Amino acid sequence: MNRITYTHVAVGNLNIDVVLFTDTVPQAGMTILARDLQIRPGGAAVNYAVTVSQYGHEAYIVTRASSHEITRNILEEVKQYGVKTDYVKFTEGSPGIVLIIVDKSGERTMIKYPGVNEELNPSDLAGELLRKAHVVHVASVKPDVAVGIVELASSEGAVTSLDPGGYMANWSIEMFLKTMRHIHVLFINESDFCKYLKDAGLSRVFKYGLSTLVVKRGSKGAVVLTQSECYSGCAEPIKKPVDTTGAGDAFDALFNAKYIESKDLGLSLVYALAAGALKTGFKSSFMKWNSKLFNFQLKKVVVERVECSEVVLCTEN
Repeated sequence: MNRITYTHVAVGNLNIDVVLFTDTVPQAGMTILARDLQIRPGGAAVNYAVTVSQYGHEAYIVTRASSHEITRNILEEVKQYGVKTDYVKFTEGSPGIVLIIVDKSGERTMIKYPGVNEELNPSDLAGELLRKAHVVHVASVKPDVAVGIVELASSEGAVTSLDPGGYMANWSIEMFLKTMRHIHVLFINESDFCKYLKDAGLSRVFKYGLSTLVVKRGSKGAVVLTQSECYSGCAEPIKKPVDTTGAGDAFDALFNAKYIESKDLGLSLVYALAAGALKTGFKSSFMKWNSKLFNFQLKKVVVERVECSEVVLCTEN
């Protein structure tokens, strides 16, 4: 029997990440020395695609890229990880730049300049690519672009997932709820869920058509909620956390990859938590895949099925 080749399309930003590793995050007016510097590819969609590709699925990115030579070099590095860039559109203008300060605990602070990423629009998702996609993942893009993409993708029968990322504040509740019927999996950080969606209520979110809600809780793990089943889990990192950049994207990537393979939400959460935890141990926006390390990390994940009424979110502890 031939093995199915699953195809993911990641829609979002291509960034140049300028990363400074410091002992502390400077306050206004301060000058501090960095311990290390990296200039590397980044962007949530890129991080997702690299992780999926290294896992063994086919991955395309749909993005706008500056025609500047430095962006072309960054894109070549992404291609070395197996990511297909056939549908990247080069655009005149400044590249997306993200300044990232990573402190000694591995936590990061970011300043973003979107550049030509702002030119991304739903028409950039080509019909022939959409028709071969098993998953279309939309990551950290403006709400109007996200809506257009998931509407197109759901109409073609692809599994659609959305991680609003830093654009969560730009969504109105009304727009968000109207989009739910086009989204199979919504990934959201607990802080954003509590700030923007808690008042809407879980029952209302599912009533509008969302299939699966995945709430990421950082070091506390994550929960998966549907109308009929819920899971809760956490992971103990096998490596000391040195850079949390891209951990959420690795989580999204392996959740989707395992879900389309197995349709098992609990198992998908296991793989997602392992990917997110392992990523924090690497100084990069995405990790270089190591099957031995990943399998070891899988053993440090605990996921259990729970009563949905027992899931408690938006607590400080």
